[in-house]
Amino acid sequence: MDKITVFAALCAVFSTLPLKSQQGLAGEYYNGTNFDTPVMNRTDPAIDFDWPLGVRPADGVNSSFFSARWTGYLTPPKSGRYKFSAKVDDGIRVWVGGRKVIDAWGLHDSEHFEGTIELKAHKRYDLKVEYFNDINEGEIHLLWVLPGDDEGVLGWFNSSPKPVEGKYFSRPKQEKPKRETASKPDQKPDEPRQKPKPPAKVPPAKPAEPQEPEPVSPAVLAQKQRELELKPIYFVQSKDEILPDSKKTLDDWVVFLKQKPDAVIFVKGHTDDMGDAQKNQDLSERRARLVAAYFVKKGLGAERIETKGYGSSQPYFVNPATEKERALNRRVEIRVKR
Repeated sequence: MDKITVFAALCAVFSTLPLKSQQGLAGEYYNGTNFDTPVMNRTDPAIDFDWPLGVRPADGVNSSFFSARWTGYLTPPKSGRYKFSAKVDDGIRVWVGGRKVIDAWGLHDSEHFEGTIELKAHKRYDLKVEYFNDINEGEIHLLWVLPGDDEGVLGWFNSSPKPVEGKYFSRPKQEKPKRETASKPDQKPDEPRQKPKPPAKVPPAKPAEPQEPEPVSPAVLAQKQRELELKPIYFVQSKDEILPDSKKTLDDWVVFLKQKPDAVIFVKGHTDDMGDAQKNQDLSERRARLVAAYFVKKGLGAERIETKGYGSSQPYFVNPATEKERALNRRVEIRVKR
């Protein structure tokens, strides 16, 4: 092989490499489920994480109620249709080349989501992945199936999604800022400085005396509890989405429960009788967890809260005759012990 051929081959190889980039993705970590408080940045080699209960994704980041965003480039090895998938607990969004491929921004318990997109070999695409974890443990695994892997004799074997390896990720290198040479301003003769006036003396404010909160009698608390237990939290049909009219009731519960710091809270999820029984059971559990997560976010201890889903097994109305009656079965009830 002559020198010209070797040089041409090397040029072809290096032309496919991203310029001024390094392997991995830029990871940004926040406290809060909607990128509320930035905590730290780092380079992650891949998006393949499991965070068991109580384990923090990074120093300073909460083990529950946190979010993360990864950005960088994806360089696919071959041309064709890619099937991306993700296994998450709780929410995820994925953009490839500016196109949203996966959108599952909600509460999920280790569930799979998929999306497909056409990509060209060795072309560098912008990649953005957003994730949030609500209460308890979290996980996120970004997977894919390469074009053609699900075809042919071995298609059944290769069609299982595999983690996207770090060698396909890259991010721009952080360049050192150039030192600028400041131009010297025209020199002017010094102007006489005026002697500053001393600040006026302000007498120190008298510290406010701490006020003790007014005690609430057990009888008043018991009456308030009875009133609230008659007001369940109602949900949109077939969704773990609280109806607007019930959000005030939920906040009333938060205020009440903070007055009973030793109480155990039972959160019970229910559905109507429409649809598949197992899906209704799963939905009732998600509704209960959603209310519990809201309580924790508002400052109530997670160790005080127990959740359980009952599906459609405990309706207010058996064989409801109207939609209004059926809607009253789509609820979360809260019971307090002690």
